[in-house]
Amino acid sequence: MGSLPRRIAAVTLTTAALLGLAGTATSASAATIRYFKAYGPNPGIAAPRAWAAAHAAGYTNDQCSQENEVISPGYWQVIITCVS
Repeated sequence: MGSLPRRIAAVTLTTAALLGLAGTATSASAATIRYFKAYGPNPGIAAPRAWAAAHAAGYTNDQCSQENEVISPGYWQVIITCVS
């Protein structure tokens, strides 16, 4: 009977340690993703507006990527995706 409390304590400490590591891993991998969109007759006109919005929100070029998509003939959507 004397070793049962020690076993319970060991299991409790191990469980607490594992839960602590899981919480740290979850917090470390959490990221915020934001999208900035702009529209125009071509990406050359729309992109600077989308990038200006991303930069105004505090994102750098290294945190963001650009995608261009044709919405209809002569009308483009530029999407800047930023991760922090």
